[in-house]
Amino acid sequence: MTPPAQTLYQVLGVAPSATAEQIKTAYRRAARDTHPDHGGSSERFHLVSEAYQVLSNPAQRAAYDLRLGRAGSTGRPAGSSPVRPAPTHSTSPAGRPAANPDFGRPPVFEPDFSPQHPPVIPLSLLGRQVTGQPERPGLFKRLGSSAGSRFDAENRTIGLLSNSLLPDYPAGRLVNNLRIPDSGPRGGTLEVGHVLLGGYRMAVVDSLMSSPGGYYWDGTVLRHRGHAVGSLRLADAVRTLQDRFPEFNVCGWLVLHSPNNNPFEPVIDSPPDLPESAPVDVVNPGTLARDLRRFFSTGPAPNTVLLPVLGALIDASAQ
Repeated sequence: MTPPAQTLYQVLGVAPSATAEQIKTAYRRAARDTHPDHGGSSERFHLVSEAYQVLSNPAQRAAYDLRLGRAGSTGRPAGSSPVRPAPTHSTSPAGRPAANPDFGRPPVFEPDFSPQHPPVIPLSLLGRQVTGQPERPGLFKRLGSSAGSRFDAENRTIGLLSNSLLPDYPAGRLVNNLRIPDSGPRGGTLEVGHVLLGGYRMAVVDSLMSSPGGYYWDGTVLRHRGHAVGSLRLADAVRTLQDRFPEFNVCGWLVLHSPNNNPFEPVIDSPPDLPESAPVDVVNPGTLARDLRRFFSTGPAPNTVLLPVLGALIDASAQ
């Protein structure tokens, strides 16, 4: 005997009388537990996402409740179909997830909007793939410090992503120059060069100009000619954004740009046992472009633009 289809409330594990805040909390918990990147099921993750899309919109929720017939019904609404799970992603011969065909398709905005229900961010920002720009340091700050080098490197990263990734990824949204309160014990404000958002994945990217020579990254400390390079707070930014958006898979990249514009320099060595799933990696520009394409193209719902999350990132950008 086939079990009855779950209601959207049952998918999220809440009562039909749940408040908007309770539905949001339940969604974040369910999305985190079912996210394919965190060991969950792709089919269940899409059920959770569709349930939240309906129940978080007051008009759609009211229409759904009307079709449901009465609060607490265990059957599906009359005349409707159960929520349809998306197909499971295939894998490549090497065992890695294959690229999702939705990667290159036009963006789908969630929650949807209309003239009667305007989007949660201004229309002038809705269609932009790139928002914000690096902060140009003043003359005295630029002299005798790494501020000028960082400014040049961040501009190179924006150019790299704008030319090599975003034209093929219409739903990708790059937000630059963010200030985010650190949620960890160190506290303070994290200066984040770039966050690339797409589907349910988020790439946190910092940029530096590199000195000639080789680099070694052990997963925690970056060394150049035997000396530690800088004070990396990229891992703090990844952790903070992962805590704030638990339904996402958040990973970080530090990209080192060569003064001679060679995308495959500098060479960065790392131990052979460094896991591919490490939350932060150090790469050159050529590797960054390849890694980000694979990261987003194999993710769930890559052509979805989640407007509340994009709005939060834009709010954190010093535009």
